[in-house]
Amino acid sequence: MADLANIEEIKSFVYSIELRDIYTQGHSERVGIYAREFVKFLGLEDLVKKAYVAGLLHDLGKVGIPDAVLLKPGKLEKDEFDIIKLHSVLSGEIVEKVPNFNYLASIVRHHHEHYDGSGYPDGLKGKDIPFLARILCIVDVFDALSTKRVYRGAFSKDKTLEIMKKMQKDFEPQLFEKFLEFMKHFDVIEENKFKLEDEVEKNLKNNIFFIDLFTKTLNRQGLLAMFMKSADYGLHGSLIKLNIRHFKEYNKLYGINKGDILLKNIAKEIKGNFHTLGHLEEPHEKISFIVRTVADKFYILYLGRRGDFLEYKFQKFCEEFKEVEIEFEFLLKDKKLANFKNEIGYLI
Repeated sequence: MADLANIEEIKSFVYSIELRDIYTQGHSERVGIYAREFVKFLGLEDLVKKAYVAGLLHDLGKVGIPDAVLLKPGKLEKDEFDIIKLHSVLSGEIVEKVPNFNYLASIVRHHHEHYDGSGYPDGLKGKDIPFLARILCIVDVFDALSTKRVYRGAFSKDKTLEIMKKMQKDFEPQLFEKFLEFMKHFDVIEENKFKLEDEVEKNLKNNIFFIDLFTKTLNRQGLLAMFMKSADYGLHGSLIKLNIRHFKEYNKLYGINKGDILLKNIAKEIKGNFHTLGHLEEPHEKISFIVRTVADKFYILYLGRRGDFLEYKFQKFCEEFKEVEIEFEFLLKDKKLANFKNEIGYLI
């Protein structure tokens, strides 16, 4: 059995993985605590530490999931979900190779198995699923629902349990009944309790995943995140594409360094003319976000209904860069963003 020093070491690894996603940071710690306290409630003192450590380790395999899938703000396609499902297999394989923790490999591998056999990765059913994996299945779902995600807010404790009751086939019936009883006496763990970063670290992490470091604008992932969240808020908006038609020719004529300066100047001018933000923020009317996806293309997401005014402004703006000929196109104009959640990936 691992001692406390070993546990603290593995926590550092777990936390470094969770830094990739601001919306699941602290998840493993919370799952570990829920599992530990639930096992205590069941009177199984010999399993308390084992339950806690298994909770800490259950998502280690996410280190092997590509950012494009793991951090996708919208609904996953079937092939993307198949990739996500690999994390439990990878978690088990990683744990199996770690001294002092390999006794937990089977538990970690099977934490997404369902009692009726509909889970993954092996479709285990009933008592064939390791006992602590059955525990993790319940508490993992509880924490996922009771904390916010990029595509929705957190559900209340009562709403979370209500949703879980509709999923009862996934859980061992006796254990789930005990869990409902347990939650009468145990509060939801505060979501920010295990946040690792202060504001500086948070900004750094956003820079890694959502910001185009070259122009200090949002990147494609940042645009998708803000679009989905704005859509969930029920907002209307416009999405404008800017294309620098002769950027390659400009680079050849004046050199790459001059081309780099041009891109930074264009980004700066867009920010100044349209009051756009180059960072993530809670969406609301009358703010906009500037995005750079590839070398010669920018996008602006404007929240609100001022399409005609924006069109006038962009006509004036493009006249300032006649040398490289910037053209603009409205991909969406004063539209309800929720109606385009499934199409946004194709639009950009």
